[in-house]
Amino acid sequence: MNLPMDLVVLAPGPTNIFMTKRTSTIIAGLGRTLITLGCLTLTFAAFQLWGTGLAESRAQDGLENDFETARLAFADFAEQNGLSASEVGQTDDPETVVLTSPEDDPVMETPISQDQAVTPVASVPDELKPQAGDALGVIRIPRIGVDKVVIAGTRRDDLRQGPGHYPSTPLPGQAGNAAIAGHRTTYGAPFGDIDLLVPGDQIVTETFQGTFYYEVLPQTTADGAVSGHAIVSPYDVQVLDDYGDNRLTLTACHPKYSARQRIVVQAKLVNQPAATVDILGLDNTLASQLEDLQLTDEELAYEATGVNPDTAEVDGELDCATCGELDEGNAIGTSADALDDSLGWHMDELTPFLIWSFLTAAAAFLASLAASRFRRLPSYIAASPVVLTLLFISFTHLDRMLPAF
Repeated sequence: MNLPMDLVVLAPGPTNIFMTKRTSTIIAGLGRTLITLGCLTLTFAAFQLWGTGLAESRAQDGLENDFETARLAFADFAEQNGLSASEVGQTDDPETVVLTSPEDDPVMETPISQDQAVTPVASVPDELKPQAGDALGVIRIPRIGVDKVVIAGTRRDDLRQGPGHYPSTPLPGQAGNAAIAGHRTTYGAPFGDIDLLVPGDQIVTETFQGTFYYEVLPQTTADGAVSGHAIVSPYDVQVLDDYGDNRLTLTACHPKYSARQRIVVQAKLVNQPAATVDILGLDNTLASQLEDLQLTDEELAYEATGVNPDTAEVDGELDCATCGELDEGNAIGTSADALDDSLGWHMDELTPFLIWSFLTAAAAFLASLAASRFRRLPSYIAASPVVLTLLFISFTHLDRMLPAF
């Protein structure tokens, strides 16, 4: 039997399956497209896990130099005033007497209460105060090999450079509950293994005021076991509360590759706290939002029961100062805008992602066209740097668009 020229035999046997060349070409093209998309997906996953770490590493190198410069400037100011760096802080009375620790040992058995904190005798000039986005210290966790510069702020761009300090909390080493957030899977994953910490493990923070030692506190899990961490809801703002002692709180997304919950590690300060130094501009609009968007006890009860604290209406509208903000505005220590900036989708990155993706595809097509007309290997070698650079930029915008964890 003579077969038409536009038919192709796809499978031998008693019953042959025939398909036109056009259909075969479409299926082959679809297959190549799916394979390409699969390879791009795997490449992007590698970019998120390792490529973002390279960006964080470069940022950390610069931040180390910035922190050392700030530390030396602060030390010079303290020396000019005849003080140690830990004695310099906020005060309206330059004649205030300095309180010193009754202990000579820098590592103490029990945390010191806030009324034992150093009282400063010299106010810090604005040019020496850390501002949002500045390097303000170093955190070291020997058990899990963490040694990172800490950024002032928990905005998305801040956490791309390293662990970020919550601006609504004291600085590490100061009296109260200092809090730091960090990634667990991307951008160096500084807090990737904080679930391995156990009670008693040491956490060391260094700021321009000195070096401060913390010990991980025990926490009771849901099944009654003792652990070095707790898993909480993003709405559990109590973890940043002032407990009346001096401690450090570390927060990160949980489980890994998800922002559904938070993992929290808390540690007590075991040496004397330093004087308080505010981050420059904490009395601005952001600080007001941070304060206004904290859940009250009544609002927390509403979250748990659905009963309106003002009207007792079940599942009704909550008539409160933060009405409309509860779903996204009260994640640990942030305002609604800050939460969206650090953890939510960034759809404003969609357009640049599509543009750079189109340019990448165009460059790859031209490389393929050149390879078909000229020598294949030299064409691909010449085009690879251009295509990979465009792909890297495209991936960067895609990463910025996706939720961070």
